[in-house]
Amino acid sequence: MSHPVSARSHVYRITLDAMFVALYVILGTLFSFKIPGAIQISFSTLPILLCAFLCKPTDAVSVAVIGTFLEQVLDPSPYGFATLPLWLIPNALLALIAAVGAWRIARLENRRLAVVLTCVTIVIAELFLTLCNTGLLYLDGYLLHYPVKALHLLLPTRIINGLVRSATSACLVSLLVPPLRRMLAKFS
Repeated sequence: MSHPVSARSHVYRITLDAMFVALYVILGTLFSFKIPGAIQISFSTLPILLCAFLCKPTDAVSVAVIGTFLEQVLDPSPYGFATLPLWLIPNALLALIAAVGAWRIARLENRRLAVVLTCVTIVIAELFLTLCNTGLLYLDGYLLHYPVKALHLLLPTRIINGLVRSATSACLVSLLVPPLRRMLAKFS
């Protein structure tokens, strides 16, 4: 008895999303470097961006929310989980910005323009993420009553970190999406 195409495609999408979530958690917990003072060097957003450019927006947002949730549970804040739902929002917005950009870029005929717009979309999404996370640090400090007075001194460093991460992610996504798309076409 053969399975309907839709059931197979659902299993395929869930499996692909689970792989992106696993990659997100690995990059976010094992291969990230935390510098005291609320700065983290990580490429955990790369799986979210790849998912946004390879799959549907719902997949990218799901990967972002589930991956962020698991990362927060595996590496909790010293203040607990009181503001955990708030920390799910920035990566979900990153996924949504990238997925909308990817959807628009996929309709372009000019491949060079598509690469340039891919890079621009990723830089915008990553910088938006950096600003959202910085804002959430302030809100988190206010809600949980911990000091955030020195955070404004770290803002330039956080923005530079975001720019470096966004440039690296833009290059990696531009290089990885075409071969991944060809490879995934064989399985779908």
